[in-house]
Amino acid sequence: MLFEVIYTGNVKEFENYLLSKAEQELRQKGRPGIWCRVADVYARQLTIIQHNPYPSDPEDNSVPDDITPPSLKHLSMNTRYDNFYRWGIKGGKTGNHRIIFAVHNFSKVILLHYFNKQYNGTIRREDIEPAESAYESYCAFDPYLY
Repeated sequence: MLFEVIYTGNVKEFENYLLSKAEQELRQKGRPGIWCRVADVYARQLTIIQHNPYPSDPEDNSVPDDITPPSLKHLSMNTRYDNFYRWGIKGGKTGNHRIIFAVHNFSKVILLHYFNKQYNGTIRREDIEPAESAYESYCAFDPYLY
């Protein structure tokens, strides 16, 4: 079963920014660089999340060796929702990219909020609040059933 991916909040803007930087890099350098690599990882991992948006067992070998599996973590601190997850993308010089998403009614992945995490430790409440707000707006027309 494929999960439907729905964009809310600022995630679509991040995706457009990522593609724009990758295109600019190709035009200027004439070859793929770090932005193209991050865009490629983002696209591949998004496809994996469509198939399975839950954190996997470290021993799970279902992802081919040439693909970096998404770094997914369940968010249990600083949030009111138990269906929130964090997707982390290591971007090197481009940033420490994080996307908060919700698994909604066991059929949809709602991409809620992007931010560049520039600190260690648990995700702070200030980074979760925009995701909660976006999720509440989404649930106004598609209520959470569980």
